[in-house]
Amino acid sequence: MPAGRALSLWLAGLWLGLLLASWVAATASFRSVDRVLGPALRPEFDARLTGVTPGDRRVVLRYLAAEINRWMFKRWALLQLALSLALLVAAWNNGVAARVIAALVFAIVVAQTFALGPPIEALGRSIDFIPRPLPPELGRRFGLLHAAFLGLDFVKAALLLAAGYVLVRRPLP
Repeated sequence: MPAGRALSLWLAGLWLGLLLASWVAATASFRSVDRVLGPALRPEFDARLTGVTPGDRRVVLRYLAAEINRWMFKRWALLQLALSLALLVAAWNNGVAARVIAALVFAIVVAQTFALGPPIEALGRSIDFIPRPLPPELGRRFGLLHAAFLGLDFVKAALLLAAGYVLVRRPLP
């Protein structure tokens, strides 16, 4: 297998695995708040939070989870920009289909990083300490931005799978 094709396959596979891991990590951080404050609440933890209402405990821990996710996704965006450029370069000489798929993935990453990421972060920060449920307009706006970002993530994952398929099925020169 030519080096460019092998590198393209490796990049697509690595990226797809990291993408799936990012979904798990983002979900786990918020679910951990409920788990830590739920029936498994450790007495030592509970004792350190004496005087803090259960509602405030949840708000503060969800804020911490949000900050961890914001930190992670900023770095993940930079890594995805690098991965998308590397995939575009590696796939360039592997046929039109591979080139088009790599270009589409690059465009998605750019859109997520520069068009969706900043408004999601800003709105997320503005709602960190607002009681739940959120006011309908804020909840709707955040939900739409988050759904657009996640929808593009699913398209990106499908395109990375398609890139792998195209690269494996393409006849050797």
